[in-house]
Amino acid sequence: MKKADLITGVVLLVLAGYVIYEAWLMPPSGTFGPGSGFFPFWLGIILTGLSLILIVGAVVRPKDPNDVSPFPTRQALFAVTKVLGGLVIFTVLMETIGFISNTFIFVTYLMKVVQRERWWVTLLIAVGTTACLYIVFQVLLGITLPRNMFGF
Repeated sequence: MKKADLITGVVLLVLAGYVIYEAWLMPPSGTFGPGSGFFPFWLGIILTGLSLILIVGAVVRPKDPNDVSPFPTRQALFAVTKVLGGLVIFTVLMETIGFISNTFIFVTYLMKVVQRERWWVTLLIAVGTTACLYIVFQVLLGITLPRNMFGF
């Protein structure tokens, strides 16, 4: 993980530098308070500090011989590919089959194909997740969710 922390720290440090540079080009103050560049500038400063902490920690920490590779195995990449493929299909089918049906199918796919859970666990989690999301978005927040031709 030492190598992964070092690489991540450097990438985040470059990103922080870019954020600070772009925020510097925005007006720092407005008529009644901070301008549009104020918040991103300070977020870039915080990200710089955290990146430096990560880099220094990676450099100072001794190398562990039991450290595993920071790169995912072939099996892990296959699982990520299955999830991303399911998300793409979920997104494409949202307007066609509606939120409730699509979410139920997607969660069932994740639980049965990706996680390989038993059917009763899969169906319980799929129904529970779909119901909770419907209650939060449709009932509590009043957001209109996509519907299919049957109205759900």
